[in-house]
Amino acid sequence: MDLKTAVYNAARDGKLRLLQKLLENKDGHEVTKLMGEKTNGATPLLMAARYGHLDLVEYLLECCCAPVEVGGSVNFDGETIEGAPPLWAASAAGHLKVVQSLLGHGASVNSTTLTNSTPLRAACFDGHLDIVKYLVEHKADLEVANRHGHTCLMISCYKGHKEIAQYLLEKGADVNRKSVKDGVSGRLVSLCS
Repeated sequence: MDLKTAVYNAARDGKLRLLQKLLENKDGHEVTKLMGEKTNGATPLLMAARYGHLDLVEYLLECCCAPVEVGGSVNFDGETIEGAPPLWAASAAGHLKVVQSLLGHGASVNSTTLTNSTPLRAACFDGHLDIVKYLVEHKADLEVANRHGHTCLMISCYKGHKEIAQYLLEKGADVNRKSVKDGVSGRLVSLCS
């Protein structure tokens, strides 16, 4: 197995000591290069964030200069999400401490996947109210819509996440916004009531 794959696997599997051992005799340029390279479409930081390995996320950011915004391919429920930044992956997977760490290290709260899904939308989709609140408190845009024009409020209602929908309404989400794809509007909110 080559070094790039070994680093990727260690990050994905939460093996901090192994990762440290793999990188211990490498110069800064080589470590930086490894952090930006993708294996199976993802960087080591994206995998550590996806699986909630906080110690690895912080090591990669603080000691390896891993790029906090580089997106890649990540799998959720059998679907591959393309262009997902680490913050999106941590938000979708429900890893609040990782979300906090990534934002603390300069991740953009409104970074998007290739389908224009934000970390906030990912948290709304999967019902992670604690992450929704944290992202909103850190200036996440409530009205960024995905490629179909579906907003965070729309997806929260569709998925039946009533507490999230109520919170978004309290924070000023537009109840009358219509989607591009199917004309869904705020009337969907009534389904949450």
